[in-house]
Amino acid sequence: MDDREKRINTELSLLETMYPDQVQYSAKAREVKYKSTTGAFVLRLPDEYLDDSGDVPVVLSASAGNKDLRGSLKLKIDNLPLGEEVLDSIISAFDELAEEAVEQSPVATDNDRQSGQTTDGKATVIIWLHHLLNTNKRKLALSTSSSLGVSGVTKPGYPGVLLYSGEARAVHSLVNELKQQNWQAFQVRLEDDEEWMLSHGIGIIEVETMREVVAEVGEARKDVFLEAMRMKNTSRRHIPPDN
Repeated sequence: MDDREKRINTELSLLETMYPDQVQYSAKAREVKYKSTTGAFVLRLPDEYLDDSGDVPVVLSASAGNKDLRGSLKLKIDNLPLGEEVLDSIISAFDELAEEAVEQSPVATDNDRQSGQTTDGKATVIIWLHHLLNTNKRKLALSTSSSLGVSGVTKPGYPGVLLYSGEARAVHSLVNELKQQNWQAFQVRLEDDEEWMLSHGIGIIEVETMREVVAEVGEARKDVFLEAMRMKNTSRRHIPPDN
């Protein structure tokens, strides 16, 4: 195995850790498949991928909200540097495109109406971040112009976690405001139409560990939270220590 293939395998291994059950790779076809709650794409890695004079991944398919995103994703990829690992950047770019497509999709809007989902009532949203380190982003996660009427808990580090609950309109407004920031990965892992009562009470607080987030959620919601964090199998044993 040459150095380039080793780099590809390392990159894919990291992606599978960051996006469990969402990334698949076919070595024979050299195809990378990614699927999220909003959309999916398939890329082909050219033989010269990671060569300084090589080429970037080729978009075979990309869609979200019944919208074809192949052209839009290709434009994003064309601006990425040659010779560097860019699959994580492609996933982040696609997630942004997919979220925009779903928000603008008439079909998605009709489905929301049919299912009775509105911005009234209560809501809880759990967000997984690749990381939350930047001081300004941590401050925004704790208090933005949309945070009035929202209670929640945030955890910085790797990964970052944001959990917000309260009036549905305020919660969704806060989430949309935070989406506008430049995140390496911003994934809504759970949306619930009920308000979660957090142990600290009213307001948004920051904690240091995943264990503290679980304590805030409480036993009644513990398994739901761990499942959203892809940690469900550990819920009956222990919460792994944060990095």
